Amino acid sequence: MNQEQNDILILGTGYFAEVILMDLAVATRAPIKIVIGGRNEARLKWLALACNSRAAQHGNPVRFHSSYVDMASEQSMADALGNWDPGVVVQSASLQSPWSLDGKGSEWAKLMEEAGFGLAVAFQSILPMRTSAALDAVGSKAAFVNTAYPDVVNQILAARGQRITCGVGNVAIFSSILAGALAPADAERLRVIAHHHALVQWRYPVDERVGDPVRAWIGDDEIPNVKERFSHIQLPHRELNLISGGSAVPVLLSLAGVGDSRGHVPGPHGLPGGYPVWVTKGDVRLDLPTTISKDEAVSWNRSFEAVDGVSVSEDGHVDYSERARVAVARYSQEIAKGFHVRDLVAAQGALAELRAKLGG
Repeated sequence: MNQEQNDILILGTGYFAEVILMDLAVATRAPIKIVIGGRNEARLKWLALACNSRAAQHGNPVRFHSSYVDMASEQSMADALGNWDPGVVVQSASLQSPWSLDGKGSEWAKLMEEAGFGLAVAFQSILPMRTSAALDAVGSKAAFVNTAYPDVVNQILAARGQRITCGVGNVAIFSSILAGALAPADAERLRVIAHHHALVQWRYPVDERVGDPVRAWIGDDEIPNVKERFSHIQLPHRELNLISGGSAVPVLLSLAGVGDSRGHVPGPHGLPGGYPVWVTKGDVRLDLPTTISKDEAVSWNRSFEAVDGVSVSEDGHVDYSERARVAVARYSQEIAKGFHVRDLVAAQGALAELRAKLGG
């Protein structure tokens, strides 16, 4: 295949990728190319067909293509990157779906519920690690967006010295919901800081939520009593993709060069948690209120890592929370110790063995 210049390559064909793609088809007014990569060729062909049909329905010049990519192979990903030469690469697949355990009574599902989602961080990190490595292998300058638990996974990539631009979703779910409840003039100036942990808490009834809510500003003025003011909001689980996936669209388009925009992303350049940002072609930069410093914002997001189940230290060690350590130590003292980011592959292998043993 002759090398072609394409604007966005989205790796993965699951539900989250589908929402992003369908919204891109409706929202993209520019004549860009979007490639969908994955192993399920029938699914790939359908998504490309559906997206091109939706784009045509709305008179949009964006066009979608499909490409076989085996994400278990860095070489397969490198081949796709070399063939298509995207300006933005999105990794939307993971080895542990956040809702795959819903309603299941396996020992693994019970362990995940007890330990917290952070226990699965090695599963979430493997595909982004391979994608980032493939980008470097072919000398690509593409912006790299990871959608798998980016509040923490992006820290792991950065600690490994690997490229990461940002994530999508998570904090943007809150900024979208709050913006939708504000007057349009205020919504345009909204800035939100939030950690992944808040998603879990906002799924509970308000009187069962623990910890601080998200922090939000209109311009440089912080909104007081966020928890009380928005207490009527209770989030679903899987259906959140309808907001989360949609929030990715303006970020991806701006990264592809279709106009600058303000937005909210998790894990920008490997930071913990999520922040307001300016998005330009190929990059993001923080857009914090003047009333809070970067260090203060980072510290506030880090304060949630223990309750979310996992944190990444400055020396690159991944530590599970006390709750997670106690829960997993019943099955493996070694896994409970955590791991260094350089040992990510081994950590994922050990966790996979435990998941198989427990019926995950």
